[in-house]
Amino acid sequence: MEANQIIVGLIILILIWTLIEQKLLITKRFLIKSQCLPQEWDGTKLVVLADLHNCSFGKNNERLAKKIDQLAPDYILVVGDMINKMSTSYPSNSFLLLERLAKKYKIYYSYGNHEQKLDDYKTMTDEEKKALYSSWNEYREGLTRENITLLDNKSVSITKNGASLRVTGLSLGLEYFERHRMQELKQGHLKKVIGEKKKDEFQILMAHHPFYFKDYADWGADLIVSGHVHGGMVRLPGIGGLLSPQAKFFPKYQAGLYKKQDKSMVVSRGLGSHSVMPRLFNIPEIVFLSLKKG
Repeated sequence: MEANQIIVGLIILILIWTLIEQKLLITKRFLIKSQCLPQEWDGTKLVVLADLHNCSFGKNNERLAKKIDQLAPDYILVVGDMINKMSTSYPSNSFLLLERLAKKYKIYYSYGNHEQKLDDYKTMTDEEKKALYSSWNEYREGLTRENITLLDNKSVSITKNGASLRVTGLSLGLEYFERHRMQELKQGHLKKVIGEKKKDEFQILMAHHPFYFKDYADWGADLIVSGHVHGGMVRLPGIGGLLSPQAKFFPKYQAGLYKKQDKSMVVSRGLGSHSVMPRLFNIPEIVFLSLKKG
């Protein structure tokens, strides 16, 4: 009986901690060095946001916005799943946050699988999905009004003192997010959807799904920023993340900085959660990147 009581007590404590933990917020900092980075971009500061899923840190995401203000980034990169495929997108916690941030910072936003799924609802006759698509469309139009650049398989070049840096947003396709399977990236797929990498520009690739790091690097990305894996949802001491959203145990790319020769990928553990996806020993995070030539 005592053993059972201890087990029940531990379960209750874990559940309470999970609820508390999801309201905490940390900043993970990474220094990204590259010989390919133009000298003019040395010292550039980037904030990466991922997987908010319409959660809120304080009223209207006040705590999250204040933490970003303290970091004072030059640019904000949003790498998808800021909203949920089964809930209203506009107005929402995500939109109100981005609306506020856009008044101070230039924001580039690439799609995650939830944005892609909502886009997919456009052709559906189900009334609920039609309403969700309409809300998503308002969200998207609202972001554009706020001068937020949406990169759905699109690229933009940013110039500083005559030196260019290129930012590309990759939307892989929903087939690459299916559960219980890991589909190989089709040969030539990246060139088909986002074109060839420009040789004379430092290339940032915003790719929600991190599992294709090798393909992204081979395509020519110098820096990849990703999310999607939620840090493995449950993080075990000394082991790392337990499970990916595709129900794969111990995902290879789950959180932090990964290197492939002179290429770097940073995977955010994300900010929120949705449906029944847990977060345990996995505090929500803002990612802060400092670019350095070298």
